[in-house]
Amino acid sequence: MSTQTTTQLQQLAEFLLSNLSPLVKANDIDAWQENGTLILSGEDKGADGYQVAKWKHSAVIALERFPHRRVNPYNLLAMVAAFLIDSNWQRDEYGLEDPQLDIDVVSKDHATVLIELQLLDDIDLIPDETGPVPFNGERFRVSLVPLNIAETVDVQQKGADV
Repeated sequence: MSTQTTTQLQQLAEFLLSNLSPLVKANDIDAWQENGTLILSGEDKGADGYQVAKWKHSAVIALERFPHRRVNPYNLLAMVAAFLIDSNWQRDEYGLEDPQLDIDVVSKDHATVLIELQLLDDIDLIPDETGPVPFNGERFRVSLVPLNIAETVDVQQKGADV
């Protein structure tokens, strides 16, 4: 079972770093969350798992020493947009605002870029006798609930009256 250890913010920051490297170094990227809202759910996901909440928050990614003359800044904008579109996250359903960017040119070769966006992380629980989270009279740990996807479907059709 997959442990829920990578947030959407971490995924986006890692995506940007991997696509901007080697021109942007790991120590030139910083990311943090702020102003969050815990959206309570308690949804039974089957497989003995629950989604107890969604974590809606503002996220900030700061790129220092962004080489705006060597990397077309529109490539950075396209990367952010492409990542969010490809991720299929429920942006519209939860009213997440589009990303905002602030670019501050600090020298002829470098700029500081702040990317601010709203993200939404699922907080799922699965049973674990030694888990840290008490819920519904049992112990759980934070982890993605495994999805059981049918591989075959039997369809029966009744004859139509003519």
